[in-house]
Amino acid sequence: MKSGNKFIYSASLAVLLLLPALFSCVHAAGVKSDPAQADEPFISPAAPKNEAYYHFASSRMLYLDNRVSESLAELTLAEQYDPSSAYLKYNLALMYMSIGRMNDALAKLEESIETDPEFAPSFTLLGKIYASSQDPKDREKSVQLLQRALDLDPDDAESLLFLGIMDTESGNYDSAEVRFRRITELYPDNEKGYYFLGKLYFEKGDYARAEENYKKALDLNPSFATALLELALIYEQRGKMKESEQIYQDVIVLYPHSLESYVRYGNFLFRVNRMEDARMQFEKAEGMDFQNPDLKLRLGLLYIESGDYDKAIEEFRLILMGNPGDERAKYYLALCYIESGRYDEAVSMLDSIPQYSEFYDESLVQKAYIFEKRNNLPQSMALMEEVYGREPNNEVIVNYLGSVYRKSDRNDDAVALYKKFLESNPGSETIYYSLGVTYYLIDREQDSINTMMKLIQINPRHADALNFVGYSYAEKGVNLDQAESLIRQALVISPNKGYILDSLGWVYYKRGNYREAVRLLKEAASLQSDDPAILDHLGDVYRDMGDTEAALMYYNKGLKMLNDAPSDNPEDIELRESLRQKINQLSKNPKIES
Repeated sequence: MKSGNKFIYSASLAVLLLLPALFSCVHAAGVKSDPAQADEPFISPAAPKNEAYYHFASSRMLYLDNRVSESLAELTLAEQYDPSSAYLKYNLALMYMSIGRMNDALAKLEESIETDPEFAPSFTLLGKIYASSQDPKDREKSVQLLQRALDLDPDDAESLLFLGIMDTESGNYDSAEVRFRRITELYPDNEKGYYFLGKLYFEKGDYARAEENYKKALDLNPSFATALLELALIYEQRGKMKESEQIYQDVIVLYPHSLESYVRYGNFLFRVNRMEDARMQFEKAEGMDFQNPDLKLRLGLLYIESGDYDKAIEEFRLILMGNPGDERAKYYLALCYIESGRYDEAVSMLDSIPQYSEFYDESLVQKAYIFEKRNNLPQSMALMEEVYGREPNNEVIVNYLGSVYRKSDRNDDAVALYKKFLESNPGSETIYYSLGVTYYLIDREQDSINTMMKLIQINPRHADALNFVGYSYAEKGVNLDQAESLIRQALVISPNKGYILDSLGWVYYKRGNYREAVRLLKEAASLQSDDPAILDHLGDVYRDMGDTEAALMYYNKGLKMLNDAPSDNPEDIELRESLRQKINQLSKNPKIES
C-alpha cells in the first residue's frame, strides 16, 4: 500500500497480517491488479451516481483527514443513495475491517456479491478473510471464492497469491508453482512473485532454486528484509555460514529498529553454538520489547546454557510476574533452582505445574532427580515408574528409570526394562549403551561386550562403545591389538577425551610398556583433571615401575578428590576403598625405587 492509505486488515487475520498489502489494488472485472500499486478504496471504476457520489467523495476526504467515524457515516449515506452499488458495499466492508467490525464486513461483502455476482474484488476480499481461518470448511469456501474471482479476472494477482499460499500449505506444490509463476509473468518487475516462488522451493527442500528466486526478488528490491532473512536461512541450510551471518548483519544495519532482525540473528548464533553472541542479540531485542515473554524465555535458556543461573532465574521470574500461569517459565525456573542446589524451591515450583500441562511429566522427572540426590531412591523410582507408565517409548524416561533401578541394586529390572524397549526401538544407541554398562556391572562381561558390538554395528562411530570394548579387553589383558585398534578409532572420533586416552594408556600398561603408559596417562589426566580413576591408573604404573613415592602421590591425589566430593555412586565407593588399601599396602611395604 502507499503510505497515505490507512486501510489495514484486522489483527485477527493471520494470513492478511503475514502478507500486508502485497497485492491489494482494488479492481473491476477485467482490470489487472498490479501488486506494485496501492489500494484505492475510494476510487471506483464507475463512479457512484448523483447524491451517492457526493457522500462518497466526502467520505474519502474525511478518511484522509483521519476522521474515521464521520467518514463511515458519509460512506453509509452513499450506499443508501445507491444500494445497487457492489463497489460501495465493498468499500464499506473495508471500512468495517479497518475498525475491527469483522462481522459487519463479512455481511457487507456477502451483500456486495449478491448485488453484483460479476464484481471480482468482493470475491477476492471475502476469500482472503476465510483463508485466515483454521476451519477446513472456511478454507474450502476461501478456495471457491478466490477461484470465482479468478474466473472473473484471470489476472487477479491477489487471488493467485492466496491460492498459491494455500496450495503450498496443503503440499500441492505443482499448482502453487503455476500460480506464482503466473504472477511473475504478469508483473515481472515486482519482487513478490519471485519471493513466494523462493518460499515454495524452500518448502520442497530445493534450496538451489529457492536461492535463485530470492536473489531475483532482491535484484528488484535490494532492501526487501523478509527475502534477505529467508536467503540467510538458505545459506545456512547449504553450509554457507559466513554468507548467512553477513546477511543478518546487513539487515540489522538496514533496519536497526527491527525486533525480528535481532531475533533471527540471535537464533542463527544459537544454532551455531555461539551462545554469548546469541545472548547479546536477544538482550538487544529485549530492550526493544521488554515485556515480550518469548524473548525472556530464550534469554533465560541462553543464561542456563552459559551457567548463569541467577540471570536465568531473573528472566523466568519476570515472565511469571506478567503471567503467573506460564508453565514454561515455571519448569525452567525449577531447573535453575535444581542447578543452584535450591531443591525446596524447585519442588515448590514443580508442584505448581498442573497435570494437564505438557511439562507435567518432565516436572515429575525433575522431582525424581531431586529425590535421588537426597538419597530417597524409592520415591524417585515411584515417580519415574509413573511417568514410564504413560511414556513407555520415551528413550530419556527409560534410560533414567533404568539408572534409578541400577542405583537401587535392581540391575535385573534395569536389564529387562532396556531389553523391552529395544524390542520396539532396535536402533536406540542410548539404550544399547546403558544395557551394555548394566551387564558389565553385574559381571556379565561377555553379554556386555556383545551388546556394545551390536551398538558399533548400528553406529561404527560410537566413540564410547568403541572405547568400552577396547578397555574391557585391556582390563582383562586379552585381545590387546584389537583393543588398541578400537580405542584409536574412538580417539579419532573424540580426540580430546581424557578417559579414552586413559584406556589407551592402560593397553600399554598391560603390555608392560610403562614409559608410554605414563606418557599417555599423564596426558589423559591433563585433559580430564577431575577423574580419580586416571590418577589410580598412574599410581598403578608407577607402583609396578618401583617408584613408590610417585605411586603414593597419585593414589593420595585420587583419594583426596573422592573425599572432597563425596558420592554414593557404587563405582566411586569401590574406587575409594581400593585407593585406601593401595596406600596402606605401599606405606607398610614400600618398594625400593629401581
